[in-house]
Amino acid sequence: MTGLVRKATLLVVCGVLAASAAFASVPSPGNSSVPACISLVGNNGGVIDPVGQFVVTVRDLANLPINNSLVVVDFSSCSGLTLCNTGAFAGVTLDCGTQTARAFTGVTGQVTFRIAGHANNSGNQAPYSTYGDGKVFADGVLLFSPTVHAYDQNASGLGATDLSAWLGDFFGGNNPSRSDYDCTGALGATDLSNWLGVFFANGSVSNCPTSGTQCSAIP
Repeated sequence: MTGLVRKATLLVVCGVLAASAAFASVPSPGNSSVPACISLVGNNGGVIDPVGQFVVTVRDLANLPINNSLVVVDFSSCSGLTLCNTGAFAGVTLDCGTQTARAFTGVTGQVTFRIAGHANNSGNQAPYSTYGDGKVFADGVLLFSPTVHAYDQNASGLGATDLSAWLGDFFGGNNPSRSDYDCTGALGATDLSNWLGVFFANGSVSNCPTSGTQCSAIP
């Protein structure tokens, strides 16, 4: 009887340990880190503007980093925006069919993204993007719903027409998230200052060409 009890106890302990290990590898939204806002940007010479770079950190319930976790950034609800499907950032795969970008974390639990794209806006033009329209998943677990905006309003690289489009959004009073670069929930002077900073940095002088190198516009 003692031997049977010992074996049963050992099996229970092994089962608990195995379950704990599996449970610990599940991503924790509370312990993981996702930016509040994501910027779609252009490029200069094919190099995606670094101003659009953001990092997602995936951690488990024990607050430990998860290696090789699949992180998916879902843009399918970001109305009025368009993603570029060429020149993806290193390690990032963009899927036009699902309007997503995905990559795997490293040993630190981190993965770095830069996403190229633009708005489709001539100034106060519908559809108006909403706040919290993006979604970031890790191994199928929703970590956070960030807001997505775009510095290039019309796909031609940053220029005077984008500034005019931003002013149209500002004076239109709809406060679409595509033009809210400081993520405060309303358009104002700081957003204009941010746009000018990106413009003069010359990192988004071009965007994806209109033929064959961009996904369908997100309705």
